[in-house]
Amino acid sequence: MTARVTSIAQAYSALGLEPGDGPDAAKSAFRALVKTLHPDVTPPTPETLSRLAEIVAAMDVIKANAPVCLDIEISRTEAATGVTRTLRHGERPVLVRIPAGTRDGERITAVGESGTIVTIRIAAAAETEAPDIPSLIERDDLDAFIHEYSRPSAHARLARWIRKAQSAA
Repeated sequence: MTARVTSIAQAYSALGLEPGDGPDAAKSAFRALVKTLHPDVTPPTPETLSRLAEIVAAMDVIKANAPVCLDIEISRTEAATGVTRTLRHGERPVLVRIPAGTRDGERITAVGESGTIVTIRIAAAAETEAPDIPSLIERDDLDAFIHEYSRPSAHARLARWIRKAQSAA
């Protein structure tokens, strides 16, 4: 029976790595171990299958806790004045506040998501005209963010319908 892999340290040690080695090293170690332990290569015994299950579980823990890295390109004016943007990571919106005076290549974390790192890229093209009043947030980004978080979920709509039906009875 395999020991459950519950932490990042256990996951990296199951792969024969140190926790600071990173997800790329874990991926290559995982592939090397799977190639040697796979039932098509090694006769399946309880020990080899247990070890294979352990390294698969370790890789699942590492993937679940790996940081998300996103890039965003902004103009020089936005970098000088600061801006708030909404990015998408899959289906999930991620709010990013870029402070005034941000430099090219600077890395910041998303609002409320310590595992999401955003790299700032400043557009090289010079702007022809500067806006009269610098906008701290793009209207479309704000509308998308508010719509995503303010609309009720299916569960909330069902609960509201049930409460309404109970109060009518």
